[in-house]
Amino acid sequence: MMNVFSAGRKLIPGLMLVFFTGSLLAETTIPANYVKPGLDLSKYSKVLVKPLNIDNIEVLKPAWEQADPEVWTFEHGTGEAVQKLFMDAMHNELEVIGGYPLVSSSGDDVLRLEVEVLSITPYTKPGAQSGDEGYEVETLGSGELVISAEIRDSRTRELLVLVEGERAIGNEYKKLNRKNHIENLSNLFAGWGAKIREALNKDRVQSGKHDH
Repeated sequence: MMNVFSAGRKLIPGLMLVFFTGSLLAETTIPANYVKPGLDLSKYSKVLVKPLNIDNIEVLKPAWEQADPEVWTFEHGTGEAVQKLFMDAMHNELEVIGGYPLVSSSGDDVLRLEVEVLSITPYTKPGAQSGDEGYEVETLGSGELVISAEIRDSRTRELLVLVEGERAIGNEYKKLNRKNHIENLSNLFAGWGAKIREALNKDRVQSGKHDH
């Protein structure tokens, strides 16, 4: 019977940021670094979601892999796959479930979402599979992302909400494999989309607009 090595969730202090939660979005648990005072999202009925920006992403090693001299990089095609997972999740949460069509151009009733991934700290070397070195490996999630997310008015580009900091990719112990990494990322992105949908719905209800 193979040994089980569990790589627990470890946060790197240098990446941690102190958050405050904007009162408007507190009920939807969006930890925001900035929320425009008096923000009312009820005017927005469509969303312009920009492709997930991973142009300048850094792949960082977790603390327990620092002694390994090898430079960690993504496997070929990983970036495109992650971007598709992001857009699929936004489409499902905002348009399919929420009824907020995703559009490609700005407008008075269009909210603009831009998310950039600044770094990722995988818990294991990208491409590694459970059992590669004779051990059955389980990890608590797949790693950590450091992101910067901006919600803006699509017409004026005024900043409405800013969210920055570290996010865990998954929060359950699962076997280390590609399928579980994809599931962890999909669930993370779906959670982001759900939070935006809930914030939009909340303001529409409060303003008396019930067409969604």
